[in-house]
Amino acid sequence: MRIAWTADGFDLIHVQARWRSRDELDRFARGVADAALINRTLVELRTALRREFPGLFELETARDDGRGTRVIVRFHPPPGEPNPDPYV
Repeated sequence: MRIAWTADGFDLIHVQARWRSRDELDRFARGVADAALINRTLVELRTALRREFPGLFELETARDDGRGTRVIVRFHPPPGEPNPDPYV
């Protein structure tokens, strides 16, 4: 899911949630979008997401590769088979 976010030199936020349901992805994306409305720097956004989703995501940046300069928020897969570790 992509969220427009023209702030701190970025064009968008790309939210990914492999092995999660569409409802979970929608909920995560709404949380990221809400945080992005208020937090206008990458540092502020990361801090807000840590408060909202502690230990459930990783955040990285990708410079312009034809799709824009973006922030990628990847939510960890849920624990269980085939992924028994809690945050792998």
